[in-house]
Amino acid sequence: MKMKGKRGLCMMIKKQKKGDSHNFILKRIAMNAASAVGTWMKHISSSGKTQVCAGVAAAFLMLMAGTVPTYAEVSYMPDVTAEMNAPEFWLGLQPADADTVWADSAKIDMINAAILATPETNTNDLLHYTGVTDGVKFNASVLKSSREDFESYQKKGYYDQYGNEISDALIDYVVNNTQNQMASHNQSPIYAIVTKRTTLNEFPADITITDERGDLNFNYNILSAVRVNDPLIIKSVSADGQWYYALSENCEGWVNASDIALCKNKSEWESAWNIPKDRVLVVADGRIFLAESNTNPATSNLMLTMGTKLEIAPKGSYGTRVTNRSPIGNHVVYVPVRNWDGTYSKELALISAGANVHEGYIPLTKRNVLTVAFRMLGDTYGWGGMLSSNDCSGYINDVYRCFGLNIPRNTTWQAASPSLGFDVTGFSDEQKLQILNNMPIGSVLFFKGHEMMYLGTYNGKYYVVSSMSSMAYYAGPGIMRTRSVMINTLDMRRANGSTWLSNLYKFQVPYMM
Repeated sequence: MKMKGKRGLCMMIKKQKKGDSHNFILKRIAMNAASAVGTWMKHISSSGKTQVCAGVAAAFLMLMAGTVPTYAEVSYMPDVTAEMNAPEFWLGLQPADADTVWADSAKIDMINAAILATPETNTNDLLHYTGVTDGVKFNASVLKSSREDFESYQKKGYYDQYGNEISDALIDYVVNNTQNQMASHNQSPIYAIVTKRTTLNEFPADITITDERGDLNFNYNILSAVRVNDPLIIKSVSADGQWYYALSENCEGWVNASDIALCKNKSEWESAWNIPKDRVLVVADGRIFLAESNTNPATSNLMLTMGTKLEIAPKGSYGTRVTNRSPIGNHVVYVPVRNWDGTYSKELALISAGANVHEGYIPLTKRNVLTVAFRMLGDTYGWGGMLSSNDCSGYINDVYRCFGLNIPRNTTWQAASPSLGFDVTGFSDEQKLQILNNMPIGSVLFFKGHEMMYLGTYNGKYYVVSSMSSMAYYAGPGIMRTRSVMINTLDMRRANGSTWLSNLYKFQVPYMM
């Protein structure tokens, strides 16, 4: 009797009469299924066929009830909707000054100068750099610090990329590679330009240092990203000649020699990156790629990430073809190239007018900040800039770089910026919320080890967006490995169980002083 009920519905589905309309069949299925479904549930595990029939019947019941699930649905954090992932949602809550310019070019220049003048930001004034390196002393210093740092990872029980615990042999090899074999007491700076988006590393080696065996997407050897056409000052070279110790605008570390080009003098170097504002083209998307080209292999499929600044080629300075194509419908720009001997040159390249790039720095408005920041929603988290992506501070840095604002590299240095800020250490949650109620969109909020961009409030919840590595799992015990750029509320919890809100110690408006 029970088997007959299940078989009857399955046969009804299979043997639809030619004269039956679609709606009539659905009604017959629903009537029979209503009386049979309770019996089926007792037999779901009896056979594969029974499971299939039960599944089909359940699907039809959900269809009749209008509750068929959508399996391609994008998931979001609690209290976050799809609509919130668009700038228009937040602009709709605060429409009054959406297009008001918060900081013009002169004000941004003033903030940049103040950041450079603040030692705690650890930024480097490359344009006016005149330092001479004592290579002998540098060798001794980096030998000592590298060994101490690498041994600290070993003592913590960290692993290499093969899942092995860090060995003494690996430490010896990497540390010895820090030594410049041609070191002298008076080494003039060497000027270089980044030709491929890459990273500055703690050690001169292509190795992974991870705190979880097999987790190759988190590497403590990575310090910071550098973009195409970023300037560097070289202070030393590794023993194997494959790595340079370099200063960037906001960090320092070892860079792979194959990813940079050496300039013949400071003048050539400065002309590559110190571009007049009316000839700057800024990449305002997570990443774009130059077109594939057999004619110009050095720039073929070259990846340009958010905040990359290139020089627009003056009209009339190029012919009817660029990279063997008509430039119509494209921006024409100069792109740095590494020659066969490691020296610098530049080539013309085309970037589609439809790409998310901007001629000149983007006006710093609420609408534009949200638009740029949201273009990286869903992108992967990249510690130190690895995986061609961003960690939390790199994300904030890249967004504001599109507006000409050069903020420091990591959370501690950014929090030390001379921008308008509020130290809320020791404040209650209620006191913090009172201040947040008056903070503008785009403000940066800090707790130890993480930072985020403030979006505003909705239904009593306070929202932020950030590039996040992990948090306490919101639906149960344990840690949630997020590793994405996402929106969440400040009542989310850290691994120690405390809320993000309770951990906040600094609020900052990076475009105000």
